[in-house]
Amino acid sequence: MVQVVSGLFLGTSMMLIAAPGPDSALAAQLVLRTGRWRPAAAAALGMISAGVIHGVLALTGVSLILRAEPALFTAVQWCGAAVMVAWGLLAVKGALRPAAPDDEPAPDAGKGVTPSARRHFTLGLLCTGTNPNVGLFLLAYLPQFVPEGAPRTSSMAVLAAVHLSLAALWLTFVISVIHLSRSRVALRRTAPRTGRAKRIFEGTAGVVFIAFAVRLALSG
Repeated sequence: MVQVVSGLFLGTSMMLIAAPGPDSALAAQLVLRTGRWRPAAAAALGMISAGVIHGVLALTGVSLILRAEPALFTAVQWCGAAVMVAWGLLAVKGALRPAAPDDEPAPDAGKGVTPSARRHFTLGLLCTGTNPNVGLFLLAYLPQFVPEGAPRTSSMAVLAAVHLSLAALWLTFVISVIHLSRSRVALRRTAPRTGRAKRIFEGTAGVVFIAFAVRLALSG
């Protein structure tokens, strides 16, 4: 089944994955807000898990039910939009709240899973899981790269696995780069400046999440 994965598929998948979206925005927000990579990693694991669920639903044809039932599709769509709006409003609220003198989070130093890992995993799961367009995208995108004469279902399963693996690598790259950059900037800035930069990013992230929510609500 290795011949199923073509260079064109890898290239287009990376272009699509690297495009700005709520997944990368959430991962970046968690790193910059907490100063740690673990919350973002837990959220990324939730996103990939939701992607696996969407892939299974697409391969089994369940995703088509959402498209065939406009009311159900709209309900899931608006649920995802509501989640993003809530995140956006919370981020804006955090940006407007004055930072305390000791509002700078500590770097990752603990061992094992942090107490908030489950909550951040759930955030990632909701971020991707409540977007019905993910499953419909896979259902429309993957068949284009199934070679002629190859088993359709098994080939699409391989392509979905590769696509999600690339997404996991991209999220890992984003988290690592932002965490490293944030650590270096924090060392060069005073606490007040770091706090202002954090609030500016929180406000920007809030607006971005609300924009993604509007796009999701109006799509389809």
